Amino acid sequence: MDTKNPEPGSAPAGPQAVRNVSGAASTLYTDAADALKAVREDYLYWTGKLTETSVQMCYAVLGANWAVFGSVDRILTNFWAKLSVLLVVLALGLAVLGSKLIGEQHRDRINYAEADAARWSREFAATAGKRDPWPFTAGIERLASYLRDAKTWLPLSAGVCFVVALFAR
Repeated sequence: MDTKNPEPGSAPAGPQAVRNVSGAASTLYTDAADALKAVREDYLYWTGKLTETSVQMCYAVLGANWAVFGSVDRILTNFWAKLSVLLVVLALGLAVLGSKLIGEQHRDRINYAEADAARWSREFAATAGKRDPWPFTAGIERLASYLRDAKTWLPLSAGVCFVVALFAR
């Protein structure tokens, strides 16, 4: 069958090969595992970017409050400015505490794996190909999700509070 001109009514079977400059068939990913690796790498990249931009926004909100209000006393007399600073402090504090907690949970998983390598291998075999948090735990995944939410919404909320403070002063 000609893949460029398939027979009427026939559906292509799987991803279609793309031709590279030499005319040889190529695809973006060599197999499903390669595609999954690409998704994982992008996930790690973007969640890392979330951490970076969250901290940058926190610093920006603190600096903006200082630039507009000029002193701690003036910040403390404006409810919205005070709330924006409080949200920034909360965001930064949760980031530190969350990093500590999730780091300790990962250390516990390392100790668990090293304590019984055969058990670790059995668990791998039992969970391979299934939707399971292994080698992590449900607790690690849940905490990571909460931290991503905090890194998103606390700095954004602080920024909104600052903008309200700016126009309400």
